[in-house]
Order: sequence, then C-alpha cells, then structure tokens
Amino acid sequence: MLGKIVIDLGKKIRIYPPDWPDRNIEIRPSDLARFAPQGNGIYGYQDPKKVNPFVGAPSQEANGGVIYFENDVTKQDFEALIRVLGIQPARSRENFKNFAAFMSEAEVPKDCGFIAQMRIVPKFGLRYLFKAITDDEYETFPEQKLDIADAFWTFIEYEKDRWGTCFDEDERKGLRGKFGGDGYFAREELSFGLMVENGYYNISRIWSRAWLVTK
Repeated sequence: MLGKIVIDLGKKIRIYPPDWPDRNIEIRPSDLARFAPQGNGIYGYQDPKKVNPFVGAPSQEANGGVIYFENDVTKQDFEALIRVLGIQPARSRENFKNFAAFMSEAEVPKDCGFIAQMRIVPKFGLRYLFKAITDDEYETFPEQKLDIADAFWTFIEYEKDRWGTCFDEDERKGLRGKFGGDGYFAREELSFGLMVENGYYNISRIWSRAWLVTK
C-alpha cells in the first residue's frame, strides 16, 4: 500500500502531486501503483508483468529492464549505469530536464518491496502515452533544475542520509524490521532498485529498499 509523501528533496526537483493532472484521463502518470508498458503503441504494448528475464526484455529496445544495487555506488558508476540503461545516454543536461517527477512512500515496506520511490516521466510520455498534457502545455512545459541522472542521485543521497549506509546505522535510524529482519541473524541494510518502465518514452523509476545482512 502506498502511503503519503514525506520526502523533501529540496527546491531543485519539482515533485508533482499524486492526483496530477486535474483532468479526466484513463491512467495518471502519478499513479505509482501501476507500471507503464513497453513499446511505442504502434505495434501494441508489451505487458510489464512478465517475470521470465528471457521473455521479459523489451521487444522494441536494446536496453532497459531492472537492476538492484548497493548503497555504496559512486556517482560516476551510477551515471555510467544510467547511460548503459539508456535513461540518459549522454551527459547533455539541456535535453533531459523536461520531465515530471512523482514520489510515494510505502506504508508497509516489506509488503510493497520498497521504502520510497520516484518516477520520472518526460514531457514526451506525459503528452503521447498518458495524454496528461495538451499540445500547448507540451510546448511550454517547465524545465527542472536538475537532469534525470542528478535527480535520481539526489534521491539516493537523501535516502542514504535518512537510513544510513550499514546495517548497524540503519538499525539506529529505524530500518530494523521493515523487511523482515530480526535485528540479530538478519539485519536490514539500505539498497536500491532502478528500472526502465518504457524505453520509447524514457519513463523510469528508482526506489529504496533493504536487503538482509545475515550471519
């Protein structure tokens, strides 16, 4: 179950409200309980619920998918990962700032599989996949102060500060038991997930999670 948003990433990232946009559309880009399908729609959309990695790869994209990583990733390595996944192929900051960001937190992280998450939907996807903005709004859609890579990195840094980076520190900051750890034989340590929801529209999301450090 998704809970209320309590994360504040500062003034550099404009976070859109969970009921945005205020118009009647079938699926809101702010609905983080649903995942965007793969594809551009011309040949149909690919069901994102497949779990077999061989058949779950995006049929119309060379890269994408889901990856999990520890909290000790360097910014340089993370930026390389962003490039490899095709989320931001180059560090061209001028071309990757026209997006909406949406966030949510899990009320019960163990059941949801995440602590907090952020979804990035470029204006191209807002207009042509979700139909959440008009043609006029597309032309005047406001830029973010950060590009996608820096927005995701800001999220990582915030969660590291909030929960710590080792299981002892995480325990002191309240992560203990959120993913089924017992505080002794299995202890939670902060980690992350990153996925390309739709490569054609460049929709992606990042989330904080925990893995169990066991004896």
